[in-house]
Amino acid sequence: MSTKYPALLNIIILISLFPGGLFAQNDTYVLEGKVVDASNNNPVEFANLGVEGTFLGTATDAGGAFRLVIEKTYSNFDLVVSAVGYQSKKIKLSDLASGKSNIISLTPAIYKLSEVDIEAQSKILYGIIRSAGNLISQNYVQGPVEMNSFFMRENSGDGHKTEAVISLVDNTGYGERSYFDAFTNRSYTVNEIRRNFDFMPVENGASDMDYLLIFDVVRVRGNILDSTGLYDFDLDLEETSTFNGDSVWVISYKNSNPSFATTGNKYVKNYSGIIYISKTTSAVLRNELSIETEGYFPYGYTEFYNDEISCDSVKTAKLNIVTSYAKNNEGKYFLNSIDMETTLSGNDGKESVSEEKLKVLNVKQNGVSPLNGREYFSAGPFDKKFWDSFTVPAD
Repeated sequence: MSTKYPALLNIIILISLFPGGLFAQNDTYVLEGKVVDASNNNPVEFANLGVEGTFLGTATDAGGAFRLVIEKTYSNFDLVVSAVGYQSKKIKLSDLASGKSNIISLTPAIYKLSEVDIEAQSKILYGIIRSAGNLISQNYVQGPVEMNSFFMRENSGDGHKTEAVISLVDNTGYGERSYFDAFTNRSYTVNEIRRNFDFMPVENGASDMDYLLIFDVVRVRGNILDSTGLYDFDLDLEETSTFNGDSVWVISYKNSNPSFATTGNKYVKNYSGIIYISKTTSAVLRNELSIETEGYFPYGYTEFYNDEISCDSVKTAKLNIVTSYAKNNEGKYFLNSIDMETTLSGNDGKESVSEEKLKVLNVKQNGVSPLNGREYFSAGPFDKKFWDSFTVPAD
């Protein structure tokens, strides 16, 4: 063969020199492999790989795979592999030619995102949020689930205040995030209610639960957790810290081109927020959202209008919403609270400020009684004995 097929022999020699993930193509190598978690062999998505002392590098995809084309002259350089939450690792590019290093294992650790380059940071942040969205059904309670909750609404313009204890039943729980599923599988009823004003059921007696529940961002679409619109957001790492005893990534986001698909509101002008994601489970623990809309907002603002500001005269609406999640004894997360402050500005310069709160008091997953529909208006009687013994949950 050596005399009859010299070219073939040369190819075989080259292949034998570079088995595994490093292949020669003229004066370059194509380096391919996978980065995995050393503790469980799960792929590490958006890990950063860079050739030390150069600007050469890449990042792994959602399956932990990578591909890097380099010149042969870099064979003796180190490849530095890093990812958020893992210890960095150095590997000689020449060692990869042995075929034993195609699978690169990283040891879990607390890792500062600021230590990787800006482009890799961006990929990592998108990956963190995408993982949070992909793991919702794994991290959060599944239905049927009943959440006994406290509701409060107060308007600074007319001083009206409503408080209620409401049973909210979700037949399917967290996982399917469509508006349709959330609407058809969530029902609620008002158990107890008190008001400091006389009301007419249609005019000012609405419980307004549907509007608040829009901001249960893990349950419904139209927010930062939607993978299809994720790249419309600009992301920055604010800090890595702890929240309720859990180590978290704190990521700020802003939608540079807000739309109904990415914000759930076709009248939106500005849309930004801060999201807290557990490093341990990738669960969303808290979301702080700021929204500014132009003119009338279509999701039930009528209860906020008073004699000074009518629907037709609203120029802008500004909302600040904080949604938080808690963990049960089985390690599954559920809605803990939604706090919203709304400021409506009229064309005449007058403002009306309203505050709404929803606080989950307890969660029931066994023996859940089904509910049908939603009690939008409650004319139930005031039970003084109940409210005298009820403790309003602290902020």
